Amino acid sequence: MEAEFVYKISEGRPNVEDRLKNGDIALVINTSDTKSSVDDGKKIRQNVLRFKIPYFTTIRAALAAAKSLSTVQTGKALEVKSLQEYLSEK
Repeated sequence: MEAEFVYKISEGRPNVEDRLKNGDIALVINTSDTKSSVDDGKKIRQNVLRFKIPYFTTIRAALAAAKSLSTVQTGKALEVKSLQEYLSEK
């Protein structure tokens, strides 16, 4: 899976909002640690909902999603487990 750093809305252009509107983004991982990033997070959530893009706000959830996508790409079936069970596997 390819990943690329994209500016948050308050950080300049082109930013995540521009890229979402252009259809350049297939999945968003956004973590917030400052007031401006929390404000950006609200706008980002509105856009991902509008464009029906998967969105993760924690590193743990993003890791679980990446692991499941990797498993699906190999053609293996996924077992139903809790997020904690998937993350505890090495």
